[in-house]
Amino acid sequence: MKTYSIFLICCILLLSSCGIFGTKSIQPQAPTPSIDPLEKLHADIDVALQDALFTTASIGIKVVAVETGEGIYAKNANKLHHPASTTKLFTAATALAKLGSDYRFKTTLYTDTTKDAQVVGNVYLKGSADPVLQSDDIVELCEALAQTGVKTIQGDIVVDESYLDTVREGPGWMWDDKPLRISALSIRNIEPDAKTGSRAIACGNLLKTTLKQKGIDVMGEVVLGTVPSNVNRVAAHLSPPLADIIKLMNKPSDNWIAEFLFKTIGAEVKGEPGTWKKGRETITEFLGEIMGEPPAHRFVDGSGLSRYNLLNAELLTKLLVYMYHNFELMPEFMTSLPIAGVDGTLRNRMQGMYAEKTLRAKTGTLSGVSALAGYTTTADGEVLAFGILISHYVVSAATARGIQDKIGDYLTQFSRHPASGTNTPP
Repeated sequence: MKTYSIFLICCILLLSSCGIFGTKSIQPQAPTPSIDPLEKLHADIDVALQDALFTTASIGIKVVAVETGEGIYAKNANKLHHPASTTKLFTAATALAKLGSDYRFKTTLYTDTTKDAQVVGNVYLKGSADPVLQSDDIVELCEALAQTGVKTIQGDIVVDESYLDTVREGPGWMWDDKPLRISALSIRNIEPDAKTGSRAIACGNLLKTTLKQKGIDVMGEVVLGTVPSNVNRVAAHLSPPLADIIKLMNKPSDNWIAEFLFKTIGAEVKGEPGTWKKGRETITEFLGEIMGEPPAHRFVDGSGLSRYNLLNAELLTKLLVYMYHNFELMPEFMTSLPIAGVDGTLRNRMQGMYAEKTLRAKTGTLSGVSALAGYTTTADGEVLAFGILISHYVVSAATARGIQDKIGDYLTQFSRHPASGTNTPP
C-alpha cells in the first residue's frame, strides 16, 4: 500500500510538470515605469484647475525656482488681473529699497522764538506721514514742552500736514469702502475733526487738551498752517523702524499703512508733497531699475484697494525672485509675510497641510478677486516663488482660496527625487 501511495504522488508531480493540470510558470513582472516628478506636479495643478470655478473665472499662475530662475509651472502668466493686496508687495519692496529698513517717520513740535521762556506765541505740530502715530506719542511731546518751563501759549496751535498733499482718497477707490482720509498728521483711532473733517485738526485738538491738562494755558485756536523757518524745535517723536512697520502692514494686510508708505516714497524720492502720482512713478522707476522692461502693469495706490491696479503673475514672480536675491532687503521683506497656518492673513489657512509653517505669502482679496503670492520650500529644500491670481467669480472667496492652498501644498510637497523627500505634514 505504501509503495502504491509513493507511485501515485510521483505521477501527480510528473503530470503537473507537463502542464496537464493547467499550472502556469511564474513570469517576472515588468518594472513599473517611473513618473517624472515635474510632470506629476503639472498634472496635479492641472487637475486642481479643473474646478467648476473656472467655468467663468480667470486665473494666472507662475512658479519659479528662485536659485536657477527655472520656470516650474505657468498658466496665463501674462494675463492682467486686479492684484488686490498683493500690491503691498511692491509698496514694501520699493519702500525698503528707497527709504531703507531703518527709516523712521518723524512728528515734531516747535514753538515761536521768544525771550520769555514761560510765554510763547504759536506752537507748531508737524506731521511727516507716520502711519503708526499714537495718542501717547502726542502726550510725550506735550511733556517735553512742559519741561521747558512754558506756562502760557499766547498764539495758536498750528498743525502742519504739508508733507503730503490734501487729496484724501486714492484713485479708483469705491465710494462704499470705509474712507481712510489720508493726512500727513493723523492718528488712526481718532476720528477727523467734526467741524472741518481734518485729521490734522483732530491731532491739534488732542495737543491743546493735553497741554491744558498739564497746566499750560492756551489762548488761541487750532488752525492749519506751515512751520516757519525761525522757530525753536522742542522735541520729535520717531516711529519704529520701517522694517517693523512693513511687518505691521503685510501680516494683517493693513491698507492704512500701505497708503502712507506709498505717498511717503513719492515725497522722499520726488520731493514734497507726497502724492499718489509720485508714489506710482517711484514704484514704476524702481521696477525698471531691477528688471529692465517689466511686464505690463499699472499701479495707482499702495494697498490694492483700487481696481485701476493691474498686473500679472509674471511680474509678481520677477519681484519675488529679485527680493530673494537682494541680501540687504530680503530678511525684512521675507519676515513681513504671513506664514501658512501661523499668523496674519494666512493664520487659518493650510492647517494640517505640508505647507503649514513653511509657505510664506501675501494674500489679496476684493469682491470677485483672490490672490496669493510668495515663497515656499519644497521637500528637497528648493525655494520656489509663486504668484496665483484668480478673478471674475461670484461665489465665495473660500473656493478660490482653497484652490490656492491646494497648489501651495503641491509645491511644498514637490521633490525632484521623491525617495529623498523629507517634508511631512505637521
